[in-house]
Amino acid sequence: MNIGVDVRPLIYPGTGNANFLFYLLKEVLNSSPKHWKWKLYSHKSIHKEYEEIIRENTELHIHSCSSVRSTIGPVWLHLYLPNILRKHKIDVFWSTLFLLPFDFKKRINIPCLLNIHDLNAWMFPKTMKYWENIYLKIFTKNSLKNADTILCLSYTTQNLLLKHFQEDITNLQKKLEVVYPGIIKPPKTKKPLYFSIPNEYHFYLAVGTIEPRKNFETLIKSYLDAQKEFSYLPSLIIAGKPGWKMTPLLQKLCNNELKSNNIFFFSSPKLEELYWLYKNCSVFFYPSVYEGFGLQILEAAYFKKIQILSKIQIFEEIGKHLEGIFFIEDPMDTLLWKEKILFFSEKRNVVKYSKHIKNKNLSLFDYNSSAIKIIQLLSKYET
Repeated sequence: MNIGVDVRPLIYPGTGNANFLFYLLKEVLNSSPKHWKWKLYSHKSIHKEYEEIIRENTELHIHSCSSVRSTIGPVWLHLYLPNILRKHKIDVFWSTLFLLPFDFKKRINIPCLLNIHDLNAWMFPKTMKYWENIYLKIFTKNSLKNADTILCLSYTTQNLLLKHFQEDITNLQKKLEVVYPGIIKPPKTKKPLYFSIPNEYHFYLAVGTIEPRKNFETLIKSYLDAQKEFSYLPSLIIAGKPGWKMTPLLQKLCNNELKSNNIFFFSSPKLEELYWLYKNCSVFFYPSVYEGFGLQILEAAYFKKIQILSKIQIFEEIGKHLEGIFFIEDPMDTLLWKEKILFFSEKRNVVKYSKHIKNKNLSLFDYNSSAIKIIQLLSKYET
């Protein structure tokens, strides 16, 4: 069986989409039947960090058309990819980046799987770039209709799909499957170079791209308010990469202009550095107003950390399986965040609430189990 996979998420390293696809696909390739042939497609080269995905029964095809239009992802997907799949005699196609080519089944009638990570365009459109929002709203319904199987990142996403599209799409419920991300075995941890804060054994951590829906501004304001009441707070470290639509306060964060306030920004830490931060922090904060999943929760849970999370549906779905979780009812309420920041500034409170964290249910989130599910779904289409 020839299986085609859209691997465009692997063009850019370090994103949630890229890491999810890389670790899941690697497990799928390791466990799938040897006679299956995998053809991976992209309009640009994948990042060298992910090149180990290529192996004996796997081919990587970078579209090399000279047209400038072919280098634009959406144009490549809708205009060029169906012809490429037909030419390569693909039996099943797996679209990993939200959308299928428009009217896919009319252009190439083969079974297809479709990944849907979130419904950001419907739930929080103002947190997206305008053109991305419009693009998804135009093409998503058509993709859902054409997909044979829809892979949801969570039950939260599955329920949102049913809420928004069930009336328009026949048998949508039967198409939906939940495939959780997993937690990878942490590499050997390494202290970040030039890491210097007042107390390396008692600090707060938050991780994510600096963009509106991550709600870091609320967390920073809460920390600054708490500092007025207690000046010896643990340092607040925010690790990630600069995003878009940054306010002046977030711009100051990314420029590391808040160091005098004991707030530090680490841009794009390497994996071993990121895991060092998880391992050594006292409390992990996750103030997002919307997420498709929340892999950082699993990463912090691996190190048995206390976590202060926004009370949003997906975090509740994950958090109910874990220990040491505290929810903030209103993610925009600085007073609620401030209370937790002050409470856990005392090391004895950290010790009290962290010593019983076991997180035995972390095994529910496992790439190997998810890979087996993908293989079973693909096997249905083998003739």
